[in-house]
Amino acid sequence: MRFPGIAALPVLVFLVLALIYPLTCILALGLREGLWAALADPYYLARLGWSLVYGLGSSLLCSILALPLAYAFRYRFPGRDFLLAFSTVPFVLPTLVVAMGFLGLVGPRGSLGLNLYGTPWILFWASLLYNLGLVLRPLVVLLPALQTPLVAARTLGASPLRAYLRVGVPLLGPAVLSGGSLVFLYSFTSFGVPLLLGGPAWATLEVATYEALAQRLAFPEATALVLMQLGVTLLVLTGYLRLQAHLALGMGGYGTPLPLAPKAAWGLALGVWLLFALIYSPLWNLLLRAFERPVAWVSVWQSPGFTPGSLALLNTLAFAGLALLWVVPLGTLYAYAVWRGPPWLDGLGLLPILVSPVAIGLGYLLAYPGLRGSLVILVAAYALLSYPLLVRVLLPALRALPSGVIEAARLLGASPWRRWWRVEWPLVRPAAQTGVALALAAILGEFGATLILQRPEWATLSLAIYERLGRPGALPFYEAVVLAVVLMGLCGVLLWGLERLGQNRRP
Repeated sequence: MRFPGIAALPVLVFLVLALIYPLTCILALGLREGLWAALADPYYLARLGWSLVYGLGSSLLCSILALPLAYAFRYRFPGRDFLLAFSTVPFVLPTLVVAMGFLGLVGPRGSLGLNLYGTPWILFWASLLYNLGLVLRPLVVLLPALQTPLVAARTLGASPLRAYLRVGVPLLGPAVLSGGSLVFLYSFTSFGVPLLLGGPAWATLEVATYEALAQRLAFPEATALVLMQLGVTLLVLTGYLRLQAHLALGMGGYGTPLPLAPKAAWGLALGVWLLFALIYSPLWNLLLRAFERPVAWVSVWQSPGFTPGSLALLNTLAFAGLALLWVVPLGTLYAYAVWRGPPWLDGLGLLPILVSPVAIGLGYLLAYPGLRGSLVILVAAYALLSYPLLVRVLLPALRALPSGVIEAARLLGASPWRRWWRVEWPLVRPAAQTGVALALAAILGEFGATLILQRPEWATLSLAIYERLGRPGALPFYEAVVLAVVLMGLCGVLLWGLERLGQNRRP
């Protein structure tokens, strides 16, 4: 067996045990008992309809806002690079942190005195905060490749804005559709934000699945809802992969921003900064609310009737460390196998993106009843849901390796293993560390699978926040805010540490 095949084998075995077999159990139970009943239930059809509206609306909202912002980012203005980098930061924040930010700003106890809880508007706002960077960043990457057609349009008499709208936007169409597809997938399968902010009237299919399982132990209904969700996400993911292949033909890369006169640059900066301040205001408000009641910073660690914050913090770090022991070898081996192996491996490795965390937890309960209450299935769920993030970052770096260097190492007699360790790995290590950082952020904030597979003594920071939000009173709310800030800070510190490590070891 060639080296790529050997590299892929452990991951394929893991996918069969951790994904394919649990999904087969869901498929068997759903088709046998639950699917037709779910399709005949008006409530579940309404959840499917709202999930589609939420996914499509979120995709449309992010795309409409990203196009003019991308035009603004063509130019150099104060704070441009910071804002562009910050646009993707919320994507790696735990769901509970973002939800707490919105509750603290526009919830029942919100600072603005405006209660948007239980309305669709708060959900669309949260989706915009989370996913805007997914559409904006690819557009900014592609803008240098549009310089020639835009200049041609200008020479024909079009103004800069008209050239962008009539020439640039159509050429950016595949990128907008690609990013919009990702936004749809993440919004359609959303769990934590609709559960905490939307209320029963705006529950998604994912929330309905959890309710069927947790409140009524209705396994057939829950599996049927998972099948409905899988059918939609499979269609969208297929379209996304085709768009990605088309998009890859025109990728340009970052170029130098166009200069502006100082007055115009400051005016543009003011407009973009104000827009970003509005979109991301729940995060800033969360930090302010955390210090409104200082006693919460003391009581949260040993508060009676709740999971102590100290135990939740230790569990979060311990489970993240255990999961990384799986994620790093799985992601690295699979990225190498996709790089050197057949194209179908890439599509197979994306399967975990199709499946929601709640569905993963449900599948494990069905497939491995003897392991219920075992830490193995919880860590396996974390690894399954996070290793694709490492693969997606590492794979482009592998594909960008200079072929001449690798061929020279091969001609000098280096074996595939030695070539990987001495030549290829040092070149892609910075990308690998970025991928590990993204996977770590996903593990730290994981909520859906943890909620399904939990045991009381396993409570993580996310579960401790959710536990306090379910109790009346001001102090539990402020303790939840404190834990959300702790979780956000933990993600920031660990991500910063990995980034610094990558800079120090960069060849």
